[in-house]
Amino acid sequence: MSVGNQSTKASTDQTLSSIAVQMRNVFQLIENLNTQVNGGGSGLAYLESIGYGNTSNPGNPGSQSDAAYAQSLLAYMNTVSGVYHGTVQQGGSGGTGASDFDFDSALAPLWAGQ
Repeated sequence: MSVGNQSTKASTDQTLSSIAVQMRNVFQLIENLNTQVNGGGSGLAYLESIGYGNTSNPGNPGSQSDAAYAQSLLAYMNTVSGVYHGTVQQGGSGGTGASDFDFDSALAPLWAGQ
């Protein structure tokens, strides 16, 4: 007798759907936050206005301010979100070059109406 739940087609299908929906939701949250922070044109000023420090912080990479560091981290996440949505080119390997691919649309069939 096996211990624990064994994988089945149904459980694998459910896991694929769950992961696809979670990915969509996370990347949408990133896009929404980026719009909130940078949509007005000056993300750095916005971050400072909500309480992020604007002075050099030796605890951050390059001693950048907390506002600048938060904006950099959001930019990293937004780039990955752009790759997911097919709006940012992903690098190729083995000499294939960069390409766009809309992972959001490709995974949509797994959302099961969610």
